[in-house]
Amino acid sequence: MTRTLLASSVEQPRAIARRRWPGLLGLALVTEGLYVLLVLMLRPIAGLGLVPTPLSALPSWNGLALPLSRIGAISLLLTLLLALAACYLLAIWRAWAGDYPGQVGWMSGLLVGPPLLFGLTLLPLPALFSDTLFASLFSGRLIALYGLSPWRTVSPALVSDPYWPWLTPLTQHGPLVAGPLWEWLCALVALLPASASPALGLLLLRSLLLLVHLLNTFLIWSLLGRLAAAPGTRFAASLLYAWNPLALLAMVADGHSEGLLLTLLLVALWWLLRREEWARTSERSALLAEVAALLALGLAVALSPLALPLWPLLVGFSLWRRAGKVRTLSARLWAWTWRLLLPVAVPLLLALPLWRGGESYRAVMAAAGWTSFARSPLALVVPPLRRLYAPLAVLLDSPRYRRPDQPAELTVKGGALFCFTWLFIWLLVSLRAQLHGRRQEASQEALVGSFAHVQAFSSLIATCLLALGAWLLLLGFNFWPWYALPGLGLAALRRPDALSRSGLLFSLTSLLSFALLGVGSFLGLALEGLLIFAPPLVYLTGVFFWRGRRAIFKEARSSA
Repeated sequence: MTRTLLASSVEQPRAIARRRWPGLLGLALVTEGLYVLLVLMLRPIAGLGLVPTPLSALPSWNGLALPLSRIGAISLLLTLLLALAACYLLAIWRAWAGDYPGQVGWMSGLLVGPPLLFGLTLLPLPALFSDTLFASLFSGRLIALYGLSPWRTVSPALVSDPYWPWLTPLTQHGPLVAGPLWEWLCALVALLPASASPALGLLLLRSLLLLVHLLNTFLIWSLLGRLAAAPGTRFAASLLYAWNPLALLAMVADGHSEGLLLTLLLVALWWLLRREEWARTSERSALLAEVAALLALGLAVALSPLALPLWPLLVGFSLWRRAGKVRTLSARLWAWTWRLLLPVAVPLLLALPLWRGGESYRAVMAAAGWTSFARSPLALVVPPLRRLYAPLAVLLDSPRYRRPDQPAELTVKGGALFCFTWLFIWLLVSLRAQLHGRRQEASQEALVGSFAHVQAFSSLIATCLLALGAWLLLLGFNFWPWYALPGLGLAALRRPDALSRSGLLFSLTSLLSFALLGVGSFLGLALEGLLIFAPPLVYLTGVFFWRGRRAIFKEARSSA
């Protein structure tokens, strides 16, 4: 009798844990049905801003009949995206619901199997949310086949290229500017025989980005394991990224490079963590790991400017963790210099063969997104400033001030740059103070090295999330939904707290904005940016203020 009761008490938690994976499989099947419905219904409809592909022109493709009105099409797509977000949130709640036994086999199956199925379903998606995929493949052909630089106006003589008809008119008559690393990777893809056909090139690039998505899942799993996370935590956090519909739609369906940017950032963090582990045994191995991390960071900067705010943070983390070993002023100066310059040298070397003087400079500045507002909540501040500057323009009676549009926009952008600069300086100072405090606590309490590394990396990831969010909010004047991907990957590396939940909410609001990409008015774009940024900001500030009030109330009661 005793043996039976003991066995049942031991097996009961495992039985409960095993009952949770059928629920995840059921949600995966429902999500797969939604992706199939998306493939069947998505087609270029006026008002959605969708771009046609060669797959939609195939005679064998027959999609569902959709409402032709703009409101009806937007409502239907928004409903489908809401259903995808709801299934995803249920899966995340199910994954965090309990402790799982340490069975890596079925965990890896749920992490890799459903996203692989979702990605294979999205490969034949007949429409794109933007023409970035075709622009990337066409710019790769310019480099590899025509010997031209995409960082200049495209020659009209290239209208015979098979990719030309699939570019939007705006892309056909302007330079194709992307990160230099992405340009060279697309040039390598253009050398493959399959890329000669636009349909096969589309499937090829989507397949490569699907592999990148699975690689990101593995890197998150590996990093959480090195940070001594429990198996259930590793599984739930990895699933938070792997099943995210924004990551699948932005990478596999639309072919954006932000997923590869997340890969490089995760690789840099992985090497920094290895440096922390090797520093106790071999200083030379630790230095090599640090160089590898900085090279990965340089490749990330060469891929997208979204990595720029993380560059000083990772360099500062690498130095402040070994502050006791650099004592003289000259050694500190040299340590900062080569660590800051190494990540910059990588994008410069990759960009040098693509540079064509002043024409490339104008193209890069125009593509930086700082010349206009799109999906930025800061655009709502511009009209009141225009009305404020209008009497000043009449008073000065100068041709320079008769149109207050440019001064109003410059005021908003200058104020945003000023605020971001001070916020970033505060983040740097707070990160240094946190690392210094962690080091003192570890030395005083004789904590094991792995626990100290976990605490230090938690501070680094939180600071990187705040810096990236501030960059997108204050300096992302031309914001696109897929810019939220790096923040989603970093949020998966943290425990479920207010910061990670706000990053998750930011990815979902960005996902819902896919239904509004056809909006072109200034006010509509500004309101779209407000719908993207307002929910995570309200949630994050509300949680922080509520926790502050509760802490003050608890302290007052204890003192009384």
